[in-house]
Amino acid sequence: MPTYFFRIACFIIAFLFSQNSLSQSRLFQDLSELNSTEVKIEPKVEFPKTPPQGKDLIPFTPSADSKTLQFFLDPKNIMVVQNIVQYVVVIRSPEGAEQTLLAGINCSIFLKRTYASLQNGVWQVMSDNEWRPISNLGYNNYQAYLGRRAFCAGDTANSNISDIIFRLKDNDQNRYR
Repeated sequence: MPTYFFRIACFIIAFLFSQNSLSQSRLFQDLSELNSTEVKIEPKVEFPKTPPQGKDLIPFTPSADSKTLQFFLDPKNIMVVQNIVQYVVVIRSPEGAEQTLLAGINCSIFLKRTYASLQNGVWQVMSDNEWRPISNLGYNNYQAYLGRRAFCAGDTANSNISDIIFRLKDNDQNRYR
């Protein structure tokens, strides 16, 4: 009799594990289909025709601790398509070194992506330009700042470029009073 119960218990356990692995494989299949769908519907990235001009750049400060690097947004190169805000940011060190990046924030799932960097006047596509989660940590976390303060309204992209610029200027001027 105990052998009979042992066999039934083994059968039930094997059945449950097979159901679990089937549901996991369905989940991974669904996620993979979702990722491939996202890639298909992502808007085309258009590289800016001219590099950002210093006189046009809007300075912003991601946090009170961001004292070493300076951050600037190029208002002429903000584009909103399909809940993704594509933008150009310039990051300057105290020594004067600059990094200019073409990046994007997906407001619906709060992910970031860096498409390219400007090197010697030419846009170079980043070799590692996958969508990544935007962390809340880091004192130079400009992506979280831009996403929360200007680009996204909850899980929807702010499609009004004038409003994005106003929010960025207004938030930065009134932030530490």
